Amino acid sequence: MGDRFTRFPLSEGVNLYVQPTTKFKTTTIYVYFHMPLEPVTVTYNALLPMVLARASADFPTTAELSRHLDELYGASFGVDVARRGEVQSIVFQMEVAGEKHVPGAQGLLPQALDVLGGIITRPLLVGDGFKPEYVDQERTNLRQMIEGLINDKRRYAMVRCTAAMCEGEAFALHRLGRVEDLEGVTPASLLAHHRRVLTEAPVDIFVLGDVDPAGLREEVARRLPLPAGPRRFPDTVVKRGPDRAVKDVVDRLDVNQGVVVIGFRTGITLRDELYFPMLVANGVLGGFSHSKLFQEVREKNSLAYFAYSSIETVKGIGYMYAGVEFADAERCKAIMLEQLRAVQEGAVSDAEMETTIATLVNDMLSAADSPGAMAELAVDQVFSGRDLSIDDRVALYRRVTREQVAEAARHFTPDTVYMLTRREGGA
Repeated sequence: MGDRFTRFPLSEGVNLYVQPTTKFKTTTIYVYFHMPLEPVTVTYNALLPMVLARASADFPTTAELSRHLDELYGASFGVDVARRGEVQSIVFQMEVAGEKHVPGAQGLLPQALDVLGGIITRPLLVGDGFKPEYVDQERTNLRQMIEGLINDKRRYAMVRCTAAMCEGEAFALHRLGRVEDLEGVTPASLLAHHRRVLTEAPVDIFVLGDVDPAGLREEVARRLPLPAGPRRFPDTVVKRGPDRAVKDVVDRLDVNQGVVVIGFRTGITLRDELYFPMLVANGVLGGFSHSKLFQEVREKNSLAYFAYSSIETVKGIGYMYAGVEFADAERCKAIMLEQLRAVQEGAVSDAEMETTIATLVNDMLSAADSPGAMAELAVDQVFSGRDLSIDDRVALYRRVTREQVAEAARHFTPDTVYMLTRREGGA
């Protein structure tokens, strides 16, 4: 399967990855700036792309930028901020129609690269900083996003469990930053941070589409100019297990349903030999509706509205989580831990193994149909240093044995038990 990216170094710490393909009618570009996840910059990194996306020196109003994208046959642009391990990545994405699919169109990709390069490197400035109005508006938007985390109780419980489990570690920080930092961000200080990002952050650029790699390398280097300088990829501290007793944390809020989260350390990352067995172990444990947690906690014992598990593969941690009635929380927690022990002891049926591996393989094959999913796999490659095609990954999934699943699961060491429950005296 022709799904590998070819890497072209543009300068120190700046790399272009190109996957020529005729599968899609568009060309998609992703630009990642990787910064350390740190208290002093986490909120700046989250706010910066939101402000940059509003306008540029070339298109000084949001309306003008939007109108120009429409003129490029409906090109789309977006920004995001991601967290992998203790790396916070500022992400820019551009999608433009392939010229072969638009009769009479010429130079669409170079024009899209010009727009993208302008947004990133030629921001709209007023005086010694960004446009104050845009900073104020996006600061308000980011505040609402952070404060709105509590509206999704499952997500909020995961955030709170992570903060407790990784207290004192950078991973305790949320990718969107902290509300208390927002008032200290000024147009001038945000511009100073923008210059730091441009000069210090390692940059990975991914392009998928019907393109000529050699010509694209020249176009990207010219239209997305970045200052030369040393760019060191941020590290992530991985703990092989807890260094203390299991921590119990309870939050009491006005909620109608409880959430139990058991955070655990795996110590297994993208680089490790047990990586694919770990993913299968997670799938058997709680990754899918056929998994042990869902079947035992929800279906057989009717204790939870949802019951799943998930893995963070750069930091080497994971979670089991369930939505429960308050009175059922302790019993639910006990059954969740029983299911983990079952996987650790190799009590995994042939059907569980076969269904889990088949589901993971199907998900991987489906990734080939999505530019976004392919870019995510390519970012994994950057973090892991392992150049694996989809066929390689499928083969590695299919080689996983029951013994390897048990071995990987034995690394799943409970660290923090978090409970979101109602306030004292609640009905």
